[in-house]
Amino acid sequence: MESIYLLVFISAALAFVVALLIARLSKLKANTLFIGIFAAIVGLLIGSLAYLPLSRLPSIYGTWLPIVFYVIAVVGSIWIFLARRSTIEDTLGTVSRVVHVILNLKPHMPQLLSTAAKETAQKELLVDTSVLIDARIVDIAKTGFLSGKIIIPKFILSELQNIADSDEPMRRAKGRRGLDSLAELKKICKVEVVAEDVAQDDPVDLKLIHLAKARKGDVLTTDYNLNKVAKVENVRVLNINELSQALRPVIIPGEEMQIKIVQAGKERNQGVGYLPDGTMIVVEEGDKLVGETIQVVIKRILQTAAGKMFFATIKK
Repeated sequence: MESIYLLVFISAALAFVVALLIARLSKLKANTLFIGIFAAIVGLLIGSLAYLPLSRLPSIYGTWLPIVFYVIAVVGSIWIFLARRSTIEDTLGTVSRVVHVILNLKPHMPQLLSTAAKETAQKELLVDTSVLIDARIVDIAKTGFLSGKIIIPKFILSELQNIADSDEPMRRAKGRRGLDSLAELKKICKVEVVAEDVAQDDPVDLKLIHLAKARKGDVLTTDYNLNKVAKVENVRVLNINELSQALRPVIIPGEEMQIKIVQAGKERNQGVGYLPDGTMIVVEEGDKLVGETIQVVIKRILQTAAGKMFFATIKK
């Protein structure tokens, strides 16, 4: 009879505890409730990982320690997660917004990628007269490094024709080399000659800069002054001379190399030679060795506006 009373008491106590938990949980926010459930699951997983080694302990320890650890793991997880509830809610909110943005962008991704590809492909390079006369643009185009459309304004073409028609042999040769470069360039990449929509009285350099701003294109040049003016006007400039400087091999003091002395230097006892990329090497005591190929040692480097000059001595 007493055992029946005890069973009824225990059942009533459990029902009371369950009722209190339900009443307590019903007052919680949905976010808090879900965080608590997730924390309990984490605690149970942690307890499960520790159950097997703890259950192998001898005597009563192997029976009760796993249960105690289960309770501690669950209660500890719930306490930690609820203590950091605001941080977890902020993180979940951020993740939710990111997922929402990705899901909204997904149907439009092909269109966005297509638009970006078109903008990249339609990027225009407005070519200066100096670039065509220089002729290195042809070799650069052959490598495939020039992307977008090459734009030749009509005033650039007119200037090139005037140079080619000059009475001075050197100037005429430069103009014809520029026209030959343009012909080669048209075989390699897409070139378009456009009518100028700029003031006729402006110098050619200003016309080119204004046209680049109007078409939102870049200027390709070798002209140092045009480079500076374009940057002041916030026009992006691609300078072939700067590209050439960047591609030159790194030479450090103490390095040895062979150089052919081609002429005497400006200073006494100096000889001058050039590397294949045009870098000048000034050799001390080299004025009497013009025409000879000698072994030299680089001693110092001088940085100038036009690039680097290297000073060397003859290797003994």
